[in-house]
Amino acid sequence: MSNPHSASQWRIPVLLALIAAAFLIFSGVAIALYEENIYRAQQVKDFTEQASILAANETAAVVFGDRKAAQEYVDAMKVNPELQAVAVYDRSGRLMASTSRVGPVPYDLGNISQLSKLGLLAISVPVAQQKVKIGTVYIWATEETPQRRTARYLGIGLLVVMGALVLIVLGVSQRALARANRELEARAESLAVLNLQLQTEMEERRKTEEALRQSQKMEAIGQLSGGIAHDFNNLLMIAMGNLQLLQRRLGEDAKPLARYIESAEEGLRRAANLTQRLLAFARRQPLTPRPVNLSGLIEGMRELIDQSVGHRVETALKLDAQWSTLCDVNQMENVILNLAINARDAMPDGGKLSIETTDLSGLTPPLGADGFATGDYIELRVCDDGEGMSEDTRRQAIDPFFTTKPMGQGTGLGLSTAFGFVRQSGGYLGIESAPGSGTIITILLPRSTSDESPQT
Repeated sequence: MSNPHSASQWRIPVLLALIAAAFLIFSGVAIALYEENIYRAQQVKDFTEQASILAANETAAVVFGDRKAAQEYVDAMKVNPELQAVAVYDRSGRLMASTSRVGPVPYDLGNISQLSKLGLLAISVPVAQQKVKIGTVYIWATEETPQRRTARYLGIGLLVVMGALVLIVLGVSQRALARANRELEARAESLAVLNLQLQTEMEERRKTEEALRQSQKMEAIGQLSGGIAHDFNNLLMIAMGNLQLLQRRLGEDAKPLARYIESAEEGLRRAANLTQRLLAFARRQPLTPRPVNLSGLIEGMRELIDQSVGHRVETALKLDAQWSTLCDVNQMENVILNLAINARDAMPDGGKLSIETTDLSGLTPPLGADGFATGDYIELRVCDDGEGMSEDTRRQAIDPFFTTKPMGQGTGLGLSTAFGFVRQSGGYLGIESAPGSGTIITILLPRSTSDESPQT
């Protein structure tokens, strides 16, 4: 016969065990549900962060419509195995880049529900520039596999073991996810660097194309003005010759008409001078090049420059160049004097004019310097601290007949003539200026290899 007291003593531990088991089962279910909610929330957070990183990296690609760069960023997301599909859409809802493990990504946002029907976790993040939405990033990820959910609920009977196993699995998953995130961040940083390089290259390409257009424009203007000037000069010579013949034929009878003939000849001489300046711009004027030391040439013009700019302009010379260049001395003097007068006109209230020469060895071609080879050059810089020029004025400064001076105070051929002479001499002329910051005219002339003694 059994002992009721012993049975009672046995039932109490069993009851306590059952209560403990029930508590453990209840706790296990609650923990399972709690962990499920936490896991889903973490997945949403992690994938949202990844989508946000991708959206930030895709900004430049969406702005410039660069599908290749956009696809590179999307391909970088493949390192995360939980991502089933990634898509980037532009402002109009058209697909720019995508990758998918589950099926085709819809071409436009109107059919976006195709992937959503697969029961995947869908994350969308806007692509914005300065808080303005310019596109959308979509990520579809595996929320949780059915096998994992089944295994978790079957493990409620073995709470301790399964709990430990779940913790281990979660720990491993978190470490793997953290590692994947670190790899993704490293890839994102690398892509950001590539994006910056791409933007730099695009800016350099834009500047190169602009310089090429300017060079082609000046070449076309030069050919047109050169042809017109050449033909017009021939007509002027005919008129000048006929005036001289008329004066000889009339002899003494020409004296009453001398004033009119001289006035006509003066007009023809001015017109001829104008055509010569046009020919200089078109690089068709006859030159007599010889080795010239620019430093010595400018030093010899010091008094002429001072007289031309007046007492209100301080002139500073820094003549360090020792090499000689091959050019026409008279034309070079005209260019220097013309640049000095332009600087004076830019400083109506006075200022400082600096003229500098420097020897430059192994100089690389400036941007837009067509036909300009690397080598040794003499640099001439004419700087003033005057009013400066706007960007539009700077771009048109060397165009023939362009002038900012009042009507009748300038022909607009000074800089264009200097430009044509420098190019005809194998050099380069550049202009740096901004309103209120003065102007710097830079002339580069190739070093002369002639053995002839340089002119000074």
